[in-house]
Amino acid sequence: MDQAHPDTSLLQAKATIVQRAAETFMRLGIRAMNMADLASELGISKKTLYKYVQDKTELVNECMAWHCDQMQEVIDSARDSSENTIDAELQLIQFIHHTTAQMHPSILFDLRKYHPDAFELVNERRNQILQGTVVENIERGQREGLYRLDVLPEVAAQFLLRLSEHVRALAESSENTIPLSQLYLQSAMYHIRAISAARGLEYLEDKIQNENLFK
Repeated sequence: MDQAHPDTSLLQAKATIVQRAAETFMRLGIRAMNMADLASELGISKKTLYKYVQDKTELVNECMAWHCDQMQEVIDSARDSSENTIDAELQLIQFIHHTTAQMHPSILFDLRKYHPDAFELVNERRNQILQGTVVENIERGQREGLYRLDVLPEVAAQFLLRLSEHVRALAESSENTIPLSQLYLQSAMYHIRAISAARGLEYLEDKIQNENLFK
């Protein structure tokens, strides 16, 4: 029984390092940070960092998995605590909008070019999470009278995923001057407005204005 404690302690320490590393990568970029720089930012030695991960590639993969886990936690919390489906959607939109607003502009490029496995991991996990969530939210909104009954949840979910892919591609374009956070926000609001019934649209606009969302 006592032997289980060191393992638990190591897992907790690694989880903390992964979380702080993910936050550091998001703030400063991935390619720009080598393991020595990262260890310095985390306030630990490089030897300690290598105690928990084999190399930078493994750490980036772990960080992207952590990011996806965070998104799932936000979705679960929003579903359980929200008054209705639009409130749940707005909680997720605020989380992603805030995250992308704080994100270093090179993150997507760094992931795609230098860490393709992590890039694929985060996109596949994200798509899996969002596909199920969007379908569930639309079905809930239809029951609540907030979303249009003529919308097919599975089809609308696929539309949103394709739109999200286009947003990422646009954000990476050298000709784009609009921040990723704003591109994401525009696409998310476009989706909600497209599927909302009259009562849903009225609730959405009142919510945005009265609570000063996304300012």
